Amino acid sequence: MKDVMELLRAKEQELLKVKRQVEALRIALPLLGAEEDPLVPRAAPAAIKGTDRLG
Repeated sequence: MKDVMELLRAKEQELLKVKRQVEALRIALPLLGAEEDPLVPRAAPAAIKGTDRLG
């Protein structure tokens, strides 16, 4: 069971990393002038919590 738990923990860390990358891109888009592009959604950045875990 230890290997499964380690795998789950690693996947959770990967997910958190991707969430942070997406958040960084959402912040960068307006700085790059994407706010003039009608195809780019204007969503407010979501808060990233380090405790997003299942169970």
